[in-house]
Order: sequence, then C-alpha cells, then structure tokens
Amino acid sequence: MGIDSLQPKISQKIQTIVQKNKIANAYLLHGNKGSGKEALALKFSSLLIDCSVDEFLDNPNIFFIIPASTDFYSNFFKNKKIDDKEYQEWNHLWREKLLFPLKKIQLADSKNIPLIALKNLKDNIIFESDKRKIVIIFDAHCLSYGSSESANALLKLLEEPPENTSFILVTDYINSLPVTIQSRCQIISVPKIADKDLKKYIKRTGDFDFELLSFLSDNNLQLIDSFNHYSKSSIIDLIKHYICSIEYSDSDSIAEFCEKILIDINTDKEKFYLRFHIIKKWLEYTNQIKSSISHSFLWDEFHDISEDFLNKNQKCEIINLVKEIEYFLSDIKQNVNPKFSLMNMFINSHNSLN
Repeated sequence: MGIDSLQPKISQKIQTIVQKNKIANAYLLHGNKGSGKEALALKFSSLLIDCSVDEFLDNPNIFFIIPASTDFYSNFFKNKKIDDKEYQEWNHLWREKLLFPLKKIQLADSKNIPLIALKNLKDNIIFESDKRKIVIIFDAHCLSYGSSESANALLKLLEEPPENTSFILVTDYINSLPVTIQSRCQIISVPKIADKDLKKYIKRTGDFDFELLSFLSDNNLQLIDSFNHYSKSSIIDLIKHYICSIEYSDSDSIAEFCEKILIDINTDKEKFYLRFHIIKKWLEYTNQIKSSISHSFLWDEFHDISEDFLNKNQKCEIINLVKEIEYFLSDIKQNVNPKFSLMNMFINSHNSLN
C-alpha cells in the first residue's frame, strides 16, 4: 500500500492538476511530520514528467536538493565519480528513498541547504528542453539556515523561473520559509494521516494495538517505524525513570537515566528525541485524565502510573513539565551543555510539582 491510500485526497488533487494541465512554476507541500509529503512530492514529479519513480536517478531533467554541508556539495559537484565518498553516499541515499518513498532520508545531522547547491542548480537548469524539468527540495526550511543566502538565491530563481521547469518544495515548517518564497508557490497543505487510512496501512503493530500506536505516534509514519524497537514494558520503564528523576526519588536511578540520555545525545539522536516524544505523550495522556477525557485504547499500567502520579502531585501543572522538556530539547539543538541543561530541566520540573 502506497501514498495513494494513505493520503487519497491530496493524491487525487495532484493527479487533477496534471490531468487539467494547470501546472504552476512552484509548489510547496507542508504539514505534519510523517504525513507522507515527500512520497507525494515524488509521485507528483513522476506525473509531471511521465516517468516512473525508479527511473528518477538516471533522468537528467530531475534535480534533488536536501540539507548537506557546503563541503559535501563542493566535493559532490566537483567529482561525481562512482568511487567518490560523497557520490556513493548520495546515490545510496536516493536509491533507498526511491525504493521506499515513505521512509525519511537525511544526511547525518544536516540542517543547512548551502548556497553552492542553489548555484549549481541554476547553472544546470538554465537550458532549453522539450521536456519538463523538475526541482525537488526536501526540508526546504533549511534554505533559511544562517544568513538565508540560499533562500534568497531560490527566490531569484522563482521570480524569473526557467522555462518549462517546476519546483516542488517540501517542509514541516512552512513559517520558517520567507513569505516571499511562499507567495510564489502553490500551497498544498498535507493533513495528518486519517485513522481509517492508517489502519489499512499498518498490518502488524507488535506489542501495540492500533489505537495505542496511533496515539503514541500521532499517525507519524516515521515514528510508527521507530516503535518497532519498543515494547510496552520499555515504555513503562522509561516513564518510571522520568518520574523518579523529577520527583528526586532515587539518586541511583536518576544517575542511570541521565547517563542513558547523555549517551543517546552523542550517539543516537533519533533514539534521544523518541524518548522525550514518548514522555510528552504520557504527560499529554496524564493531563487528559486530569481533565476526565476518555481514550480509545486500554492500557492499565500506563493509566495506573498516571493516576498514581496525579495523586502524589495534586498541585502539579502538567503543561509546565512539557514546557521544561521543550526548553531542554531546544537547548540541545542549540548545542548548550547537555548535562547542565538536563539537570536544569529536572530541577525546574521538580519545582513545578509543588
């Protein structure tokens, strides 16, 4: 099952655009993380140029741009040899994406689309062609990184677009793109995947029934895959460690939890962010219990931990605990000392309990 079944309305919308031949110079797909925007962009591109997705890599009229360092793009554009490290990494990355369109692809820790990528693009798309040229930019908000030189370079291209060329930008963070770029794109808002469509897609949920997995993942395809590495017991252990740390219940347990988090920050950022996503979802669930909101799933141990926490900390404002986690995650993204920031989160969270 592919993107047509997961996002039927948006899939039909892009098919109609092509069928009616009302093709704009630029499109901007935005919406929730894990909602299939990149897969939709690939499908849209294949319809626009009448070319199957698995032929993309060999098509000279298709240009891919993703976040990567200036050095990476410099070496890639300079060499493009089969034995070159950058070429091999790029080639492997895109072959995997084209084979599994719903899978998120990224170069490690890349958050910048450097100016050299736009300069090279300009040099290569300003040519006459009977066939439509497609420029696909994933994580387009990364154009605005730093001094926004890349965003300005793209804006100039969109102001005077090359003939017979379509740009397809994809982002989770539309507000991080300049309004001037947004105004030159046809906006396609991609909604969160509907439960009924996701339920058809998920055939095996491991330790989690569908309703629980839907709640924990927010119907994010990337997170759903990540939960293959978790069990109910590991989630309960994680939540207990968090509670113990903010309640100051056991110094050994706090030290163990801190060590795991600090190791993840240095070795496995994806695992690190998933840990705190799970904790925030538990806090959301706990806050809903506090507000007498019912849920579609039953998980007694998950529920009991929330009830026990609320009984012990009756004056606690759950939203303040969520805010402290958000501050901590923001610090990590800004390369603030992780140990100091983590302990600061625990201290402030503890103070919020009373």
